[in-house]
Amino acid sequence: MTRTLLPACLAALFLTGDGHAQETIELPGEDRPLALELSEAYRIGSASAVADWELLNVVRGAGFDEAGNLYLLNSPYRVVAVGPDGSFLGQFGRAGGGPGEFGNPRQLDVLRSGRIVVTDMRRLAFHVFGLNGVFERRVRMELDMPDLRVLQNALYWTRVEAFGARPAREGAAVFSDGIRKIMRTDLSSDEARIETFVEAWAPPGTEAKFGSLADVTSGGLWGFVPSLVFDALPGGGIAFSDSYAYAVKVTGPSGQVLRILHRPIAPQPVTARLKRAEIDRRLAELIRNDDLGGDVPANARAMLAGLRPGQVQAIEEMQFLPELPVLYALRTTWEGNLWVQRRGEEPNVDLGPIDVLTPSGRYLGTLDGPMRMPDEFGPDGLVAFIERDEYDVPVIEVKRLPPGIR
Repeated sequence: MTRTLLPACLAALFLTGDGHAQETIELPGEDRPLALELSEAYRIGSASAVADWELLNVVRGAGFDEAGNLYLLNSPYRVVAVGPDGSFLGQFGRAGGGPGEFGNPRQLDVLRSGRIVVTDMRRLAFHVFGLNGVFERRVRMELDMPDLRVLQNALYWTRVEAFGARPAREGAAVFSDGIRKIMRTDLSSDEARIETFVEAWAPPGTEAKFGSLADVTSGGLWGFVPSLVFDALPGGGIAFSDSYAYAVKVTGPSGQVLRILHRPIAPQPVTARLKRAEIDRRLAELIRNDDLGGDVPANARAMLAGLRPGQVQAIEEMQFLPELPVLYALRTTWEGNLWVQRRGEEPNVDLGPIDVLTPSGRYLGTLDGPMRMPDEFGPDGLVAFIERDEYDVPVIEVKRLPPGIR
């Protein structure tokens, strides 16, 4: 595959804290197809699995280490380690309040050193494990939520769990607050030092509230607010998007935006059919989220159940913004390239075209044919997809990308 360095349109408005001028790089408007040939490395799981360790329940997180080992957070309380050839390496974790024990684990990520980070909703903490699953420390997070002590699992962490702790650099991770901020926390001590890394844009009037029960339950819902999608880059920066347009922002280690990668792809208008489909999707999601998992207190469950009629009404009466966001998902590969997925056609919004970019602003092309974004990227082109078989049992498919698009 030939890589072409596209001319950059430099908009040197100011110098960032990283000592670079912010620039806007205009990428081409027409897709350049990239042939995608995935070779299968291994497949585990499914209802027909023979070994007990392969019988997975709900896989809430996954991550590769530098050797190509894959770690799976299998709900409710265990982490399963799988070798590069699909062999069983071991497992660790259990329910409880002691060292290395989980309350309600919802996300797993692996740092470049091989340390494993498990986000625990019940403990409001990150559990850090070393090689071979040896527990190192629990990093606590202190949150100021005076009116939401009972609901801090069920309400706050259900927002955070979709993002978890993305490894930003050794000893640090970035995660979303579930609203419009990307936070960075230091994982090197027993208490997290959390700082706002990036504060994302939100359409005026749609800003989510959080802090008290009145804040959370006030105001209407909005449909088609641009998602805050992001992932960490080697070296400590991130790539993220927060707008309707095709605009990927690349930051340095300080969080200052160094460049914006832009393609002239216009947002689509929102129609009555799309509005009804979004309402139906939100109602179905509400039902799926009934199982909070873990040892969530009974009073918290009861309070959420009491909120359910109001949630249904809010969804049925939701307001809609006039355009559909162009972008649907964004991930970075092990080597640092960006996979940027555009929103697909209803009902397969997660099968839109995927563009492959470099953080410096080269457009390598668009993957030829519909494809779901991989759940995890690993070394040497490894990618993992978390699927389900016909019996709704998890199946993990690990494949390998060709060199040109890693």
